[in-house]
Amino acid sequence: EENKRLKAELAARDHHDYRLLELQKENYRLREMLGFKERTEYSLLPAEVIARDPSHWFETIIINKGYADGVEKDMAVVTSQGLVGNILFVSRNSSQVLMLTDSRRAVSALVQRSREPGFIGIVEGYPEKDGYLRVTNLPPEANIQPGDAVISSGLGGVFPKGLVIGHILEIGKDQYGLLQQAIVVPAVNFNRLEEVFIIVKIPVEEDNPVSNSEQEEAVPSGE
Repeated sequence: EENKRLKAELAARDHHDYRLLELQKENYRLREMLGFKERTEYSLLPAEVIARDPSHWFETIIINKGYADGVEKDMAVVTSQGLVGNILFVSRNSSQVLMLTDSRRAVSALVQRSREPGFIGIVEGYPEKDGYLRVTNLPPEANIQPGDAVISSGLGGVFPKGLVIGHILEIGKDQYGLLQQAIVVPAVNFNRLEEVFIIVKIPVEEDNPVSNSEQEEAVPSGE
């Protein structure tokens, strides 16, 4: 009897320790999310990951926010680390997110260090290397190096400019030997997603107002 009682006490203590550790991890994640929400310029809607595609045919997750919460198709989904993907389907109380690792997902991107507008590549899922991404369509003269950060370009209208995608791991040529391509390590760990943010509103850049004096200088005098 004494032995059974001790085993039960140890089991209860282990359960308490595991639960405490889980709460500490959750608290850390929530603090990190709160800090990100406070320092970003976007209007963010927090959501929890409640399921993911069990077949592994598609790189998708299900989150617990839907059109009742203001979610719309194609809205960008992020974490404090970087870009996750975009909303694929929306129901009343949940939505399906297509992650960057899905080969159907293509994102216009540029290298943060050089920010050369003529050297915009396409980031897509890389099935040959599970968990990684690939950036293609880079001209041979593009100034890229291993370790360079890759960010969204803002082209295409789905993803805002400047969202972190990942960093370049290695660089090579495409199958025709004409363009460069690179393997990208994602900024987000897609296998450990538990909480995400939906970007529900993107700030609109206002045109700089022109003063009367500037307008007068800009108008030809006719002389």
